[in-house]
Amino acid sequence: MRRSPRSILASACVLALAACNEHRYGFFPGTETDGEFTSTISTTDALPTTLGPTSISPTTPTTVSPTSVTITTETTVTVTTDPTFTVTTESPHECELVLPAVVPIHQGISLSAQGDDFSLSCGGVGGTDIGVVWTAPATARYQFDTIGSTFDSLLAVLEGTCSGKELACDDDSGGDLTSKAQVDLVAGQTVTLVIDSFGQSDAEVLFNITEVPVESVCPDAVFDPVVPLTIDGQTLGAPNVRGGSCGGSDSPEIEAMWTAPFEGQFVFEVIEADFDPVLYLLDSSCNGPEFTCNNDSNGPFPAVSAFMFTGQTVVLVVDGVGGTAGKFLLSIHEG
Repeated sequence: MRRSPRSILASACVLALAACNEHRYGFFPGTETDGEFTSTISTTDALPTTLGPTSISPTTPTTVSPTSVTITTETTVTVTTDPTFTVTTESPHECELVLPAVVPIHQGISLSAQGDDFSLSCGGVGGTDIGVVWTAPATARYQFDTIGSTFDSLLAVLEGTCSGKELACDDDSGGDLTSKAQVDLVAGQTVTLVIDSFGQSDAEVLFNITEVPVESVCPDAVFDPVVPLTIDGQTLGAPNVRGGSCGGSDSPEIEAMWTAPFEGQFVFEVIEADFDPVLYLLDSSCNGPEFTCNNDSNGPFPAVSAFMFTGQTVVLVVDGVGGTAGKFLLSIHEG
């Protein structure tokens, strides 16, 4: 298998995925008092209409202090790339195929008479390629692959139509020289699937677009019983398994457990977000009844207040409206 220097670099990212991929869902370190929206997730992505690939998923509850958090992660087969990498084209062109916004898709197409329009980070320079435009019908994690094809393929997912930032790029993860990548997308987000080859080819391509189930682990984090507390979070790529009485049934959500350090009135609020969030509390556990739910009482953001006894536990759920997802800053303080 011939590999370009960029292909080797992309493979290195798989071995050290945490350093190469900044797109992951969960709660992240914040600050106690400054109230700044200082998410540790890359701000190069304009969310919620833009998503990066998610190849790290929390699998166990994590413990969050006011200034630190430890997240246990596992990698997937997705090869991720530098989020600033932009695919270039040799000349203006139009993508060859526009697909309906449905899933699953299993379709064949020929590379015969196609050109070499795309230069990908995982290879394909000088190879025959084709671009396929597709729009996500719902907020979810999707797999793009060439499994079932009988030639040596490469595959990339680009943001937007025909050219844009590379969200994922893969060479042989599908087995038998086929390619596979998984990307988290929001409803209505358009991407271009680029199918490339090593050298010139007139092969028949079979490509597939399927939705990938995301395992739900609750809670995603356990906050220390202290106030005030602010924490960064990200719902992109999280599963959608619940909703509150005030909304959230069609958006991914993450949960955190928190215990009152003393008796009193406490305020839980989203003080910054790049999507339309919903906030609700569950009593005692992830399976507990809803304590309270709010959408927009804090201007465009949700806030709830609750009187709690010393040692009383709630599960905070940050959800979204209308399939939206993204980054946020959550605050807990005395009311």
